[in-house]
Amino acid sequence: MPSLCDLLPREGQLALAVRAHSPLRLAETFAAYAGQFYDRSAFDLLAREVHALYAASSDEAASTFQAKLDARLRQRTYARVCWEAGAPADVSKP
Repeated sequence: MPSLCDLLPREGQLALAVRAHSPLRLAETFAAYAGQFYDRSAFDLLAREVHALYAASSDEAASTFQAKLDARLRQRTYARVCWEAGAPADVSKP
C-alpha cells in the first residue's frame, strides 16, 4: 500500500518536505544525494523549487537553504547550484 506522501503530486511532496524540515536539514539531505542525479540540471531545478517554497514563507529560510546547500556541495567537491533558471550550469569544481 502506498504511503500518503506517495499519493501526493510532486509539488505537494516538496511542500510537505519544506514544512517538515528546516532549511539546514533539507540542504544537508540534498547535498547527500547530489551524486545520485545523472542529469545535474534536474538537481538544480529541484533545488530552485525548494528554494522558492522556502522564500514564499521567509527570505531568511530561503537564504539559509541556498547558502548551506552550496557550502555542503563544495565540501563534497560538487559545483554549486545554478540558482538562476536558464543560466548555464557551472560545471567547474569549486
